[in-house]
Amino acid sequence: MKRIIFTTLLIILAAFISVTAQVRIYTPELSFPVNNAVDQMPDVVLDWNAVTGGNTGVIKYDIQLDTDPAFGSPQIFQTELLTAVKTNELFFGETYYWRVRATDGNDVSGWSETWSFRVIRRVVLTGPADASTQNDTTRLVWNTITGVTEYDYQMDTVYFWKSINSGITSNLFSVSVVDEFNAWLFGAGGLILYSDGNAWTEQESTLSTDIYGSDFIDATNGWAVGKSGKIIHYNGTEWSAQTSGITTDLLAVDMIDANNGWAVGKTTVLRYDGTSWTTAYTASKDLNAVFALDANHVWAVGKTGLIVFFNGSSWTVQETGSIKDFAGVSFGSPNDGWVIGKTGTLFHYKDGSWTLYEHSLTTKDLTGIYFTSPESAYAVGKTGTLLAYDGIDWSSQSSTVTTNFNAVGFAGTTGYLAGESGVVIAYNDEAFTSPLAVIRIVSGNLKSVKINELLFGTQYYWRMKTKHSLDESEWSGARSFNTRPNVTLDKPNNNSTDQNLDQLLQWKIQFSSDVTYEIQVDDDPAYGSPIYLATSKTSMNAEFLRFGVQYNWRVRALHAFDISDWSESWKFNTINSITLTSPANESTDAKLSPLLSWKAQTGLAGYQVVLSRNNSFNEVLVDAIVPVPENSFIVPLVLDKDAVYYWRVRGVNGLDSSGWSNTWSFRTSPPVGVDEPMPGEKLSIYPNPVKNTLFIQVKNNQSASMRIKITDLVGMEVAEKTIISDNGNKTTPVDVSFLRDGIYLLRITDENNNSFTKKIIIKR
Repeated sequence: MKRIIFTTLLIILAAFISVTAQVRIYTPELSFPVNNAVDQMPDVVLDWNAVTGGNTGVIKYDIQLDTDPAFGSPQIFQTELLTAVKTNELFFGETYYWRVRATDGNDVSGWSETWSFRVIRRVVLTGPADASTQNDTTRLVWNTITGVTEYDYQMDTVYFWKSINSGITSNLFSVSVVDEFNAWLFGAGGLILYSDGNAWTEQESTLSTDIYGSDFIDATNGWAVGKSGKIIHYNGTEWSAQTSGITTDLLAVDMIDANNGWAVGKTTVLRYDGTSWTTAYTASKDLNAVFALDANHVWAVGKTGLIVFFNGSSWTVQETGSIKDFAGVSFGSPNDGWVIGKTGTLFHYKDGSWTLYEHSLTTKDLTGIYFTSPESAYAVGKTGTLLAYDGIDWSSQSSTVTTNFNAVGFAGTTGYLAGESGVVIAYNDEAFTSPLAVIRIVSGNLKSVKINELLFGTQYYWRMKTKHSLDESEWSGARSFNTRPNVTLDKPNNNSTDQNLDQLLQWKIQFSSDVTYEIQVDDDPAYGSPIYLATSKTSMNAEFLRFGVQYNWRVRALHAFDISDWSESWKFNTINSITLTSPANESTDAKLSPLLSWKAQTGLAGYQVVLSRNNSFNEVLVDAIVPVPENSFIVPLVLDKDAVYYWRVRGVNGLDSSGWSNTWSFRTSPPVGVDEPMPGEKLSIYPNPVKNTLFIQVKNNQSASMRIKITDLVGMEVAEKTIISDNGNKTTPVDVSFLRDGIYLLRITDENNNSFTKKIIIKR
């Protein structure tokens, strides 16, 4: 008996030691990713806090990862001392559960809490900005996803949404769609537009004030509400007024059937019983929207986070804790609904309570929401914001525009977005189906890709998915961008005047270096016989222009795959006269051989200069051609003292010439010591005519320095020499053998700027 008791005690003691050994090592605490985290990478790192305890000090960890919260078939990882493990190739959009325990020899902790996370479902596109304008080259940018091998992107010109012409520019506030053949838009000033599936036409509304909300039971039963408490009803043929009993604005209406509906505005909730509208509830704050799922599930939302609910018998306030203004509400089922509002606010109703939906999709105000099925909805907002709900979460989509939206409505696959300035966007269920919609692959370590040589003036849509060897993600929401359709001209300004014959034509830098440009210049606005120019730069000098002509010009871009539209056509006028500068008109004390100057022009061959004794130019003294780039001319004569002379200039370019400049005059008057002709007895110039050597003899009583210049009849200098004369006579030879036969002017100037000009003739 003693042996039995002793044995029993040993067994109890062993069990006690075993139990106490198991609890000597602590249970790990999980750290990252946080419980219920979303959008985790397919190679997410699981992290936990290190534990203490045990016997050996060498702590090992067992990690279980499973899509089953009961861990029926988990992936198992083991580490030694390390408190993190990197996963790989997890399934996209899948929710995983994980837990950790620690071991030290025979010591084993309990399992940690079970945490969950969801792997990212889709790639997030970040650039270019939605509905932005790009050149012929752009860069597609997305948020990096780690643990993937590749990205697939798809571009197309066909998309889920497309702009349609509403024919109006008024603001639109509400959309109601019955089916593909019956849809209505409501807007400012009582506007009602109706679509039969082919075109939009205006209906007589009986209202001249804004209509803010609408709802239809079928094609023969519809209601619309608006400013000053107005309510109108459509019977399939015409609209007629109904009495609301209030004069404050009504902002929304929702009908359960022809005999049961609700309208809200300010603090008032109206109810329709098939005969009349009566006040059913007065809220504490202004109401903006109402949604009636059925007779026992009605919600109204409004200012500073107000949500009120009708259960079939009474109204109660549902708390959210938000102070944001709510603008819309919609439900797919009694237990799944959403409220939208300011700065992109989204609240989700689930299991009897409202929860803020955390996201980074937009910070723009959301203004309209519509469930197309119990697990599908769209929300719209400012600057073209469009969000899509798939029963799990929300994602961004391109609306193709940046205009503010006010409403969204659907029936089956027929749907419309409507907003400011008459914008209407129609749903299209044939997206990414054109021949351009090919899928291209890029490496999984990239986060952008450059797209070259896009078609000009085209709206593109693109989306992306990613993959690894075990799975591939969903397609992302799509983004759009527009390529520029044409070139924008820059200089010269449209309708510019007095432009040079080689005027620099310039346009803005808007396209890539892959693009070349074709320029047309024509005096015909229809470009019947243009001058063609081409360049790879964004500017080019005009060619072959004429004086005094109005030219039209335009530019287009081209690359290997497309040619842009022509730019806007601009005009400019070329110069038709020269502007004189000096000597000033009607000036006095001009030199006897003055320098005539004018404003320089480019693109022409030269200038014709004429000097006359009278303003009728029938006593011409000089008629010379001055080549460009010179814009001055020395009169090659010694003019009379105290005499009036007239001069003018025009441009010449081949057989073309400009109009004459204004005629200017000047009076000569030899100033003391300036341009005083040297006494003839001091100079002797011979022979004249001369063949090769001209001799100049100076008779002087003292040493002197004199400058000699020989010019042709257009003022071009052809020879220059300096003479130093001593007391007495000195003869200086001047070599003219290099000059052609003809008439030249010899000008001698002394130290006091006294000058003497003589005509010489070279003849061999």
